[in-house]
Amino acid sequence: MLPFPRSSTGLAAAFALMLLAGSGPARAVDVEVAAGVSNTTDRESTGVASVAWLPELRTLDRAVLRGEVGLVHVDGRGEVAGRDLSDSVQVGYLGLRYERTDSGLTLGAGIGAQSGEPDALSGAPQFVTTAGWRWDRFSLLLRHISNASLHAPNNGETMLVAAWRF
Repeated sequence: MLPFPRSSTGLAAAFALMLLAGSGPARAVDVEVAAGVSNTTDRESTGVASVAWLPELRTLDRAVLRGEVGLVHVDGRGEVAGRDLSDSVQVGYLGLRYERTDSGLTLGAGIGAQSGEPDALSGAPQFVTTAGWRWDRFSLLLRHISNASLHAPNNGETMLVAAWRF
């Protein structure tokens, strides 16, 4: 596993700088930064932060199809009786995002791997699904990360995040 910074702010900043450095001055960079809250099975909540690069792949009739390269940080929850949820985890993923230009509907799906293995995210691969709405640069997204019962326990993380697109 790769070592990651413990600070979600530092993690997001490092990833955003990496994306910006590789994009070149002539290209527009669509970077989305998000923060919010995540819950797992018994309503144990914690903070989450993410950053994603969303290059436009194709313009469709009233929609845009984008690639999605992202990194999600889920803070550890401390001691939870009978469950291993104390460690923070990071999930890097690659996927597609479909965005309606008329209604703002946003849908996404991706696959990735994690650093750290608490009970909520117990083994690769991890599947990342997203649904929400976008208003210009602001989005409100519901995201779920899970291994689709490939490894036990399969608690998953369900998060609500507010996002800003640069």
